Amino acid sequence: MSIGPMATTALGWHLHDEKRRTRTLASLESSPFDRVRMAAFATRCSLDALEERVAELAGIGVTAELVLMHPGEGVSDVETACRYVRDVVPRLAAHPNVWWSLAADPSPFPAFTEHDWVRLADLVAEEDPGHHPRSITVPADSPLLWRRTFTHGSVRAPSPRDAWVPTRDHHKQVLMDACGYEGDGEDPSLSLPPEKVVTMAWDGSVRRRYLTHGESYADDDGLTWSQDGGTLTGAAVPRLALLRQVIAGTPDEARYRDRDAPMLEVPGEFYLEYCGEHRFPDRTYEVPEGRYEVEVIDTWEMTVTPLGVLDGGTIAVPLPGTVGQAVRIRRRP
Repeated sequence: MSIGPMATTALGWHLHDEKRRTRTLASLESSPFDRVRMAAFATRCSLDALEERVAELAGIGVTAELVLMHPGEGVSDVETACRYVRDVVPRLAAHPNVWWSLAADPSPFPAFTEHDWVRLADLVAEEDPGHHPRSITVPADSPLLWRRTFTHGSVRAPSPRDAWVPTRDHHKQVLMDACGYEGDGEDPSLSLPPEKVVTMAWDGSVRRRYLTHGESYADDDGLTWSQDGGTLTGAAVPRLALLRQVIAGTPDEARYRDRDAPMLEVPGEFYLEYCGEHRFPDRTYEVPEGRYEVEVIDTWEMTVTPLGVLDGGTIAVPLPGTVGQAVRIRRRP
């Protein structure tokens, strides 16, 4: 499985009228996101309509990650869940732009054991000839994260470091799919400032724990993006577009290096360090001999400042002493 795409959450966008659905699709098309986590809601939305929505997402290059088990769907026991999976998965499996998530949170299903979730994941795999990615969102220390039937990990954690520490030795990719939304809601998880969202997204990306975006500002209809779609209005979104560009230019073979600030590196070739909330006045890097292009990235102001091509050995990089700075160093001929 390749690097996880940049995702957002809009759980019930497809349940609304055509006008709101059209706004949602337009907002997604102009955003940096190429995956949207949405509840299947197959008891509230016909499978024909659900297929149409997935096809519409494909038309703008967006993957639908379908959350199969969601509260309020009338699924309270495993046998009912199995019938639900057998109805939904074969119908949607023909679409190439589909991922599966068994649940965004297993806790509303207290009757389901770990064995039951594995059984359901195995059933999804059996009913899906396209072999699409499948996961379940759990705390980072959950034993479900390590079960082979899941193609990748999906974790709920308050920060990228909290997601990374218990999964640092994980043999599969781990995504940070639940960490809170930018917004002004009453719940702490729905009222993160955009600066915090951008910080977590950069920190998570450098740790290879890619963060799924969420937004909970109420619009004129009293609805929020992450529950009902509509229009993205948060300040984090344009800054995540810069992050996506930077990650797209990062070598796949770059590996995380744990020092006083998180870094991705291909020794002697590529370095990307995110200083985060530290206000370092400068940073020093010991690199092999050669010529290196050096840039300072202001992740909030969305600027990339070139410092020229410098000789290797010891490279000293001056910084503005403000938060949210990143340094990118790339070897040049």
